[in-house]
Amino acid sequence: MPENVSLLRNRTEFGHSRALGPGARPAWVITVLASVLIFTTVVDVLGNLLTVPVRLLPTLPLTNVA
Repeated sequence: MPENVSLLRNRTEFGHSRALGPGARPAWVITVLASVLIFTTVVDVLGNLLTVPVRLLPTLPLTNVA
């Protein structure tokens, strides 16, 4: 078990020669992926909110103004 403890430490500690290990990603990749996830979530919520009026609009009774 003690040999696995070193795997749990931060890979960007000062004692390491390589800051990015085999499983680490650069900060810009994380930022891009987070932005895509947020954008997708916002578009999904907006699409769901627009679906309700579009589905209910044909079923509303139209009043005869004339």
